[in-house]
Amino acid sequence: MKKSYLALLIGAALALPAYAADETSKETGKTQDETATTTEPVEQVDEVITVRGIRSSLKEGQEIKKLADNVVDAIVAEDIGKFPDENVAEALQRIPGVSVTRVNGEGQTVTVRGLTGNYNITTLNGRKLASDNASRDFNYDVIASELISGIQVHKTPQGHLPEGGIGAVVNVSTARPLDIGEFAMVGSVRGAYNERSESLDPRASFMISDTFNDDTLGILLSLTHSSYTNRHDSYQAWSFHERDVDLGGDGTVDYSGVRFPGYAQLTTYEDQRDRTGGTFALQWRPQDNLDITLDGLYSVYDIDSHGRQLSVVTYSEPWLPAANGNYTDVHVGTDGWAEDLAWEGPALMDIVDTRDPRRNTTYQVGLNFNWMLDDLTLVLDMAHSEAKNENNGDNKYVVARTGVNAARIDWNTGNAVPDIQLSEEVTPDKVFGAWYTNTDGTGVEDATSSITFDGTWERDGLFSKLFFGAGYNSQEKQRTTFRSRNPSIFAGENLDKVNADASHLVNFYGHEWWQLPSSVMLPGNVSNFMGSTDADIPANWAAIDLDGLYDFLRELDPVSADLLNTDVYLSESFTIKEEILHAYVETNLEDSLFDMPFLLNLGLRYAQTRVTSSGYSQNIHKLKFGPDGEPVDDSWKETQPVSEDYSYGDWLPSMNFKLSLTDELVFRTSLSQVISRPSLWELSPYTSINIEPNEQGVRSYSMSVPDLKPYTADQWDTALEWYYSDEGTLAFATFYKEVASFIKWDKTQEEIDGQPFEVWKPYNDDSKKALIRGLEVAWLQTFDELLPEYLAGFGVQANYTYNDSVSGEKDDEGKDKPFRGLSDHQYNLVAFYEKDGLEARIAYNYRSGYTAWDNWSRTADGWISEPVKANPFSWLDLSASYAINDHFTLTADVSNLQDKVDSHYLGDPSHIQYAATYGRRFSLGIRASF
Repeated sequence: MKKSYLALLIGAALALPAYAADETSKETGKTQDETATTTEPVEQVDEVITVRGIRSSLKEGQEIKKLADNVVDAIVAEDIGKFPDENVAEALQRIPGVSVTRVNGEGQTVTVRGLTGNYNITTLNGRKLASDNASRDFNYDVIASELISGIQVHKTPQGHLPEGGIGAVVNVSTARPLDIGEFAMVGSVRGAYNERSESLDPRASFMISDTFNDDTLGILLSLTHSSYTNRHDSYQAWSFHERDVDLGGDGTVDYSGVRFPGYAQLTTYEDQRDRTGGTFALQWRPQDNLDITLDGLYSVYDIDSHGRQLSVVTYSEPWLPAANGNYTDVHVGTDGWAEDLAWEGPALMDIVDTRDPRRNTTYQVGLNFNWMLDDLTLVLDMAHSEAKNENNGDNKYVVARTGVNAARIDWNTGNAVPDIQLSEEVTPDKVFGAWYTNTDGTGVEDATSSITFDGTWERDGLFSKLFFGAGYNSQEKQRTTFRSRNPSIFAGENLDKVNADASHLVNFYGHEWWQLPSSVMLPGNVSNFMGSTDADIPANWAAIDLDGLYDFLRELDPVSADLLNTDVYLSESFTIKEEILHAYVETNLEDSLFDMPFLLNLGLRYAQTRVTSSGYSQNIHKLKFGPDGEPVDDSWKETQPVSEDYSYGDWLPSMNFKLSLTDELVFRTSLSQVISRPSLWELSPYTSINIEPNEQGVRSYSMSVPDLKPYTADQWDTALEWYYSDEGTLAFATFYKEVASFIKWDKTQEEIDGQPFEVWKPYNDDSKKALIRGLEVAWLQTFDELLPEYLAGFGVQANYTYNDSVSGEKDDEGKDKPFRGLSDHQYNLVAFYEKDGLEARIAYNYRSGYTAWDNWSRTADGWISEPVKANPFSWLDLSASYAINDHFTLTADVSNLQDKVDSHYLGDPSHIQYAATYGRRFSLGIRASF
């Protein structure tokens, strides 16, 4: 349906409440004021619902879903300060259609119905929350689960909900003292043990809430702190080009065009994670119809991630003066891929040390006025939020090169990790050379401020409610990128650029390096790699003393060592500011259709967006060529400050229809038009000039175009929900989204100072549409009514999502390409028991394989793009608790009980590109509540 038609129809319908009210007044001979005065007000009861335990939490979530005007799924805390999962992202994956993306084994971001966080909106208590993520995505790991009271995932839009989420609007709620309604104090202490890092780590939380002055004043404070060490191990493979294999090095190619990874890497990562957070809420009810609330959230999350890697080089790098030994054996499969490979004299490899710190600070503070005037409610809300990831070039990727006499890799073992056999162990006393010493990082600062005014008018009759409102939101995200000036200055290909005595050089099988002293290398401390994998791999390998390495390089050549320091990389540093004015009107129509009650929710939202994009860019017009066809100077290389601003507006209609077929059976359908704004990178000012001509003598440059319009989508949802008993619910839903205005890069031809150039620019492509379509099934059942009394207490929660979506892109064979990160099948199974103070829960999550990203490889036919796909993956958690008495409860949890291998492959499942395991985590604790 065309946007103008749907908006016009809904706009006309929204104009009817005022007309209907006017007609009613005429019929009764009274003015609207008289009608309002004489109408008997509806008594409003503030009911405090106390949720206790697993079953109450699940049933409360189902009640929210049942009463909602739109399609919503919800999670409610099992008790004050007690959420079902330790991590907010991992709790969200229990909702149908939601999958989690893990970083180093911990859930961080989510995908809703196949759409990543760039297509979703996250709010805290209904307000936009700033994020330290460099994109539009939100990192849920910054919020400790003890700080929240619930999560609502709005899968269909309404006029009052913020725009920008084609996937969903995810709202995280924190507790309010007057909602609790009584004194409450809760605390917990836990110890967690990670089997891979072999560390015992603390986690504690505390919350206190009370009301005063006849329950008209409430104060709530909560604090949480956790400190734990996490370790995960992985195998990675890169550079899957076709290569010729010359056995024995006699100059004769024995096998041509053989594919195998150029680098096979074993890495162990250890993260030290420290998270401290808190919330506060101050509620004041100076009179019965006025609530004033001041609330806030503060979170500090520090991660020190340290990786130690052994990277085996399987080919002769063409930029080096000597070969990486000679191939001695190879077996090639029918698909042209090497099944195993052996070489000697030497077998080069790298010892890699990585540091990836994250220094996150996030906070939000908000002030809310809620004024209830008989049938009219007015709400004024003001909020400010900031998030920062402080990184001034703190990431390290440091490589020391070494080698052994011979190596062999066998990819045909049936294991996710190949056999990697070395002729000798890589110990600190071997010959090592300086190689690659990189420092970089991206700092992010995000700030958002908002002020909104909302109203709700309730009345009798067909038009039962009228919602209206307007607001302003300003969000500014700054990204600053740091890079080393020349991280390869001490590598073998740059020996002549280093001013150092030649006595520091060492020759290793024809490879000359700046030899590292033995004091720079340390014994490795790798054990139980990937949980004792069946692969035949080195038991250990040396590590790098980073401080010692930098001291040595500064002593070797201070001038060259200075090139390892970082500068701000201006062309990848930018600030995007979006100022959004919105207004909406929304109404509920309630009546009966063939004696079946229905509710029709109609909404129309308008959003005016003004974008200011600031950064640094090269100026193509400074490029001048001489008679020889070469640039006359280097002025074109300089970056200069640039700033552009533009604006656009969107009318966003929505319709949610809810029909109660019976008291237990609810049917829903929804039609809407939604947007998601372009990624920040696509909006940033950017120009990159490639002065080297291709084989046709044509140069190229690419540039961003900040005045891009948002992605748009028409969507249709249906749902059938059967609340067949107090103990059981069965729900079925379908979704269909037609997404357009994708951003595509197009190539054109133009001349710059008489020289031909290929020009790559992005634009909104309306010629293709992505289809996101699928279904969801959810079931909740407790068995007290079905089982004998001695078996009472058992229950199950299960859901399944099927997604059959296409991205609108075609592969080289003309077939539809899937969305990245989207699994066709996903399901959750949660079995629980709750009786006589004993609670137990086992939660299983499964998602089928998906396309992760596209890999480019060089073959005889040129460069080809192939999808890297993820294998199916599952996660199993177990938790239990026992209430000693009314105040104290013992808790126990096991996370990642199966410790499955998380793996990706290229082309065929036997060509593993990535495989990792994260280890189990066990925790014991005690919880006190008063």
